[in-house]
This record gives sequence, C-alpha cells and structure tokens, in this order.
Amino acid sequence: MELTKKDLVKASGAIINEAGINALTIDKLALKMGIKPTELSTFFKQDKDVLLMMLLSLDNEMQQLIQDVVTKTQLPEEELNSLFKSLYKFFDQKPYYLSIIFAVELMENDSEIQNILLRIKTAAEIYLFEVIKQGKQEKQFNNATRTKSIVNKILVSFRMLMNEQQISIKLVRDLEIQRGINE
Repeated sequence: MELTKKDLVKASGAIINEAGINALTIDKLALKMGIKPTELSTFFKQDKDVLLMMLLSLDNEMQQLIQDVVTKTQLPEEELNSLFKSLYKFFDQKPYYLSIIFAVELMENDSEIQNILLRIKTAAEIYLFEVIKQGKQEKQFNNATRTKSIVNKILVSFRMLMNEQQISIKLVRDLEIQRGINE
C-alpha cells in the first residue's frame, strides 16, 4: 500500500475526532491505517511530526480556500460572505482542524507549532485587512471604524463560533465514548 499525505491526514483526523488531539501518535496512526509503525518512519520520526503534518496541511488548505474565494472576483461584501460560508463548510467537514487550533496545550509548549499557527492567523488577518480596505474604498463598509478593529472583531466572532462548534463536537465524541464504555 502506497501511503499518501491525504491518507495520513484523513486517518490522523479520524483519530483526533474519535479520541482527541492527545491520542494522535505514530503507533495509533499506524493501527488506524492497518500498517506497522515502521512503515510510517519515512514520514515521521516522532509523534510531534504527525501534528506538524496536520498543521501544514491546514495551512495549505486554508491558503487554497482563500485563493478560491479571491478568484471569484466579487464585491468585498460578497467576498467576505463567500469566505465565511466556505470556512464554515470547511471546518464542518474537517472538525479535527478545530481541535488542533483550539488545543492550547500544544501552542504553549512548542515554538514550531506556534509559528505555523501564527502564520495561518497572520495570513487570515492580511487577507481580511485587504478586503475590508477595498470595501471601505468602494463605500461598502463603514469608514469611521479602523480597518484593524473590524478585522479583529470579525476574527474574534468567527473564532467564538468555531469554538462553540468544536465544544459541541467534543461533547458528542465524549458521549459516544461513554456509551461504548457502558455497553
């Protein structure tokens, strides 16, 4: 069986969805994929590398999502609407990325993880800043409010929405685990 990055991301995401971010290890990934852990040695040297692969995949997918929205040449208001609909659908289909984004313990202990998450956040801020600025120039958005303030409010609001969704997903997962234990 030839392993692809897509297969690795999918299996890793399933582990996160089923058991949480801390369950993501090389051994559990190999078990999930029905292979020996040594078969993953060309991809990963340590468990952290699996998480880094997931973060880089998230970064690439987010860049692609933004690029897809940008190429639709829309008015700034429509572009924002399209962006957030796409983001909501994306995280609904791949909730494991929310678990990674909201895993505070990961961000506190590793500078490499922090740098990737910061790169994703910065790219989102830059993109939103440009769309809002364009919308202001075209008189679609309020010029009285600073662009940076609008960007921050948008990001905080979307983060809160996604955090609520992630909490719901975790509750469902915990209930399913509890049911499995009690049966």
